[in-house]
Amino acid sequence: MKLRDIVDWNVYWLLFVVAEFTLFLALPYSISIAGDAIYDFGVSLPIVLATQFAQATILFLVSIFTGLYLGNKVGLEVPILKSLLEGNGLPESFAPTMKLSLLLGALLGTVIFILDWFVFSMFTEPLITRLMAPPLWERVMYSFYAGIVEEIVLRFFLMTLLVWISWKIKKTSDNRPTNVGVWLAIFIVSLIYGLGYLASSSSMDMERMHIMGIILLNGIAGIVFGWLYWKKGLEASIIANLTASLVLFVVLGSFF
Repeated sequence: MKLRDIVDWNVYWLLFVVAEFTLFLALPYSISIAGDAIYDFGVSLPIVLATQFAQATILFLVSIFTGLYLGNKVGLEVPILKSLLEGNGLPESFAPTMKLSLLLGALLGTVIFILDWFVFSMFTEPLITRLMAPPLWERVMYSFYAGIVEEIVLRFFLMTLLVWISWKIKKTSDNRPTNVGVWLAIFIVSLIYGLGYLASSSSMDMERMHIMGIILLNGIAGIVFGWLYWKKGLEASIIANLTASLVLFVVLGSFF
């Protein structure tokens, strides 16, 4: 097989460019949230940012290739982008997929906000108040990073890899991954999703309820995004994540 036939390189480079761009968008918010902790590395801020950018770039290159290469084997796709880049226009599933993703994303963002603000607030300060500290424009830009990069790394790369591993172990009669294997991958990635947010918030002084809240709320989100990726494609999970982030960080977060 020739190199140009291994993956769809048009989709590959488009996803890579978009991921790199959103990484730049997230920088102001990330610096604001980190606060003085970002200077604990013992080097200048530009060096810290350049190092993190280089690491993220390598991660994107590997994640997107893995998602495309292994996704073709297990039926996890990027259907909308592929259809557009092949000159076939938007697929018939575009409108219903976008409606479902927008609805689930908005609902998810609202539920997470309510649980954090009204339930976890009974035990500790709502986590949302800390995440809302940066100005509105930073939160808007970070939402695009969350919606796109999280799905590329967690769903497109990690979930696809885990589904492929489960497929190698056990597959259906028509050579597809089993439902159990896919759901197991969804739950594992959802747990990692919650733990990842916990790690990114390590600069904050958090109580036990904060830790439990981060894992639970982001775990719920990860399950929804994973299901959308499985059933509707990567674009669906990206739109849902982006919508949830905008509802949480921008819309509801601006009123409380």
